Amino acid sequence: MPPSPHRYFIAWPDSSAPLHECSGPQWTSNLVPEVRYPLAVFAEAEKTIHGSGLHFYFTKDPNRLPEYGPHVVAVLLEEERCKVPAYAHYVRAIVRNMQTNPYPGFQPHRKMGKLEAVLFFEYLRDWLLHLRSRLRTRSFQAPGIPVVTGKPRIFTIPLGYHSQENLPLIPMRDRTLDSFFSGDIASHFARSDYRRWTSTSKIQARLQLWNVLETLRASEWKILRNEISTDRAATDPAVYSGYSERMRQSRICLAPRGSVAETFRFYEGLRAGCLVITNRLPAMPFLSNAPVIALDNWSQLPHLLKTYARDLPTLEKYSEASRRWWEEKCSEPVIGQQIADFLNQLP
Repeated sequence: MPPSPHRYFIAWPDSSAPLHECSGPQWTSNLVPEVRYPLAVFAEAEKTIHGSGLHFYFTKDPNRLPEYGPHVVAVLLEEERCKVPAYAHYVRAIVRNMQTNPYPGFQPHRKMGKLEAVLFFEYLRDWLLHLRSRLRTRSFQAPGIPVVTGKPRIFTIPLGYHSQENLPLIPMRDRTLDSFFSGDIASHFARSDYRRWTSTSKIQARLQLWNVLETLRASEWKILRNEISTDRAATDPAVYSGYSERMRQSRICLAPRGSVAETFRFYEGLRAGCLVITNRLPAMPFLSNAPVIALDNWSQLPHLLKTYARDLPTLEKYSEASRRWWEEKCSEPVIGQQIADFLNQLP
């Protein structure tokens, strides 16, 4: 492989952590899984990015970077509160996953249950944080570095996959599971954290699903489920052992929302050719009209299982559509080319 014309740095989770420079846009097992898909995307983007000498920083930090300037591109990952990075005027561009503008996540005319109430609170909170972050960009200064752009240049990409291996697809008729769910159900917050008392949309959506799955335990459906804490998953890579195989053996991927509407599981389900059932999604180019079933309440799941889980012709159509959507809207070559086009048109 020829040497990269650009430099790639991992400042994870923020700029106070030790800085790691990659030899190129190539994921290795010593890197966090969160950068696996973004690095694969930039490996494709690099093929058609004009010029050389750009510095790409992969980070969760919206407050600062190790360096600034017209050669710096921030790759902001998993910033959940819709903040505009404070340094937005002092870098060439920002490529981020997760949207910049808040999304309500529910239909306002629906009856307000606990999930809808939490979503409404989070929507107002995120708008407050978003507007405050915009004000902060006006006061931010990078010592010795002139302003690069008067208007933030931000390009949004899909969240993509996490620890999923790219395994051969299995036809729906040969899959052994109707579905499986493996994820974090409860979060533990300090007594001083307001989320301990208000709950979160992630907790409420997943509790909804978990309770429905509890009622289906003695049913005809072949559904695997287990609860995985975020803390355990972060420290024990074995947690993900078998995840990719269970996903490709499942006809239906259950993808409840997390702290935001998008989840890795949503994209991994598309990539594995599953019928994906999820909560409501924002209108992003790579999400709008996706071949998925979006619902407002997981109490609808038993009806959907009866309708689809054993209808093999319909499942095969969904499988083909899911995989096609991944290839045409979310795959590494497609998003990589979009990033290259975005960076090439900048002055």
